[in-house]
Amino acid sequence: MKKINFIFGVHNHQPVGNFDNVFEWATKQAYSPFLDVIEKHPNIKIVFHYTGCLIDWFEKNRPEILDRLKILAEKGQAEILTGGYYEPILSSIPDTDKFGQIKKLSDYIKEKFLHTPRGMWLAERVWEPSLAKTLNEAGVEYIVLDDSHFLAGGIEEKKLRGYFITEEQGAALKIFPISQYLRYSMPFAPPEETIKYLKSEASDDPSTLLIMADDGEKFGIWPDTYKTCYEEKWLEKFLTLLDENSDWLNVTTFSEYVKKFPAKDRIYLPTASYFEMSEWTLSAKSQVEFEEIVAHADSNLKRFLKGGFWRNFLTKYSESNQMHKKMLYVSGKIQSKVQSQKSEVKKIKTLDIGHRTSDISTAQSLNLLYKGQCNCAYWHGVFGGLYLPHLRHAIYKNLIEAENLIESSTVYRLPSTKILDFDKDGQDEIIFTNKIFNIYAKPSYGGTLTEIDFKPLCYNLTDVLTRRFEAYHKKVDVAVMKSESKKLEVIHGVYYTKELELQKYLKYDWYNRYSLVDHFFHPTTTLEKFSDCEYGELGDFVNQSYKTENGSRKSEVVLKRDGYLWTANGALPVQVVKSISSSKSDIIVGYKITNNSSKECELWFGSEFNFAFSNPDDENCFYKMEKRCEKFNAKTCFEKTSLLKISDKNLNFNLNLTSSDLFDFWVFPIWTISLSEGGFEKTYQGSSVTPNKKFFLKPKEIYSFEIKISVNKF
Repeated sequence: MKKINFIFGVHNHQPVGNFDNVFEWATKQAYSPFLDVIEKHPNIKIVFHYTGCLIDWFEKNRPEILDRLKILAEKGQAEILTGGYYEPILSSIPDTDKFGQIKKLSDYIKEKFLHTPRGMWLAERVWEPSLAKTLNEAGVEYIVLDDSHFLAGGIEEKKLRGYFITEEQGAALKIFPISQYLRYSMPFAPPEETIKYLKSEASDDPSTLLIMADDGEKFGIWPDTYKTCYEEKWLEKFLTLLDENSDWLNVTTFSEYVKKFPAKDRIYLPTASYFEMSEWTLSAKSQVEFEEIVAHADSNLKRFLKGGFWRNFLTKYSESNQMHKKMLYVSGKIQSKVQSQKSEVKKIKTLDIGHRTSDISTAQSLNLLYKGQCNCAYWHGVFGGLYLPHLRHAIYKNLIEAENLIESSTVYRLPSTKILDFDKDGQDEIIFTNKIFNIYAKPSYGGTLTEIDFKPLCYNLTDVLTRRFEAYHKKVDVAVMKSESKKLEVIHGVYYTKELELQKYLKYDWYNRYSLVDHFFHPTTTLEKFSDCEYGELGDFVNQSYKTENGSRKSEVVLKRDGYLWTANGALPVQVVKSISSSKSDIIVGYKITNNSSKECELWFGSEFNFAFSNPDDENCFYKMEKRCEKFNAKTCFEKTSLLKISDKNLNFNLNLTSSDLFDFWVFPIWTISLSEGGFEKTYQGSSVTPNKKFFLKPKEIYSFEIKISVNKF
């Protein structure tokens, strides 16, 4: 009789920073009912991977989930995979953190489940060949990747019926291929079809193997899957069919299979992830072109088509790169402290209490760093990811808190100013740090501020996403409400919308939404045009290079640009000098604008800030000028004032903008349109606040003013 081996694996994960009610909902809809069904079928073996994000939540809120998993592992019914504890993209983090993340999860599995993990789940299946050596040294014997990785490397699909072995510098790693057919059909096709497919692949070769390993969330919380899996009993029917066909269908685990069968062959895979990821990581324009090619390619050609790979997100989104380089920067600080501690240990045989306290803070900062490496907020595909502010805020919160801990337990001289190529673009940035703020200035891009961390709350005040064209925006106007669609489609390619007429929010920025952006407005500019980013810009200051100069004070940053205004009378030379300093809970920006032309001219200048506020519709989140209050959803002007008060009680801070002269303050919300598993949705990213003023300058005349940003906790 022809037979086949089958491995059924699920990867369960929720991002760091996701809402508590989402964890609870996912547990109720997917994680718990999945175990309910598995427990009814003791002969069916299953492979589980739970990330540390879920484990931490289960430990605190639903420990019985972990107890049930332990019983399955003790019975030999479940194999548990390790991985990076907080689900980082391993190739994007330092090697020391790779080892630390894997060790943390492996140690937990050994202690909690009395189970030594041999295999590993690779986050988003993002593979780079150099990982083989790192994973081998971390004690990992095998991993699972998509079959598309193998197909792109020239292996025929019919030969992907076992595992392969690769190496890096002689360090070996076994790799199992996941069947795309099974990944797409389970649970979307009737269970009988999956059994029929497995039957068709049965062979006289006893090592023949097919694998379905994918997100556990697709069994309960993807659209309509709770109804499919549990109300209509798809999962129960499928496991029953596995039981009934056990004479030719052997349900096994990776560890059991490796004991019985050798590798099919040696292989060297290219950098890759699953096929959809290779589309999403392309620039929007390239993605449109790539999808068009894929749509008209047959299966033989499609296997050789390859888009980008995960690291391209760091060029596609400046916000992703900012978080990533912040993570590397904080990791470097922690490792410097670790190395310093190792040096001290060599000098003394016994650590005193101070050193023991320091060790505790180092461990705490490492765990916060690991949380800040959770991959979800660093990229965007069919799930919200980078477009979800609460996920980005959580990354920054953990990284800033880790940084605060290191500073408090180490001799750091504050305030300090560092000049370095922080974002790795070949141009130096400036990082100014004191006890209240981390301020990141980018001279090469308009002398803007790319990040302002309010350290008492571990919050990045300027974490605002730029409005960009995405390939799926072409489908917004044809998307339908889910209630209007009768057919459940596979999640990739679905075009539902959570509300109609979202296309009116499709506005695109031609510059990054940083802060301290210097505008010289065309006379026809209006607030409406400015908010749509369809206004006239006379100057060449917004995203052009500024020079760095020494300030009069040690902790002062001075930036200068000699640029031009392009007017009806020709190009007028104008100089902008801005100084940035901080005192206690204030950031002080001093401006000097000089008319270097031979003509008197009228200038209309604005300095734009983009702040990451919490809720545009909440009555507790508002702007205030004297007796007038407006919520953050307002697109309005506060005229001729020197003080705009801003209050965000959800985030627990007040922010005041004070100017030394009277300005009009333009404010408007930043909305983005993104695609999620539930359809198109608009998301509030924050608000633009721009004090602006018209004034005349004679030749060589200077207009000076000051803007003070004051931030305080409630």
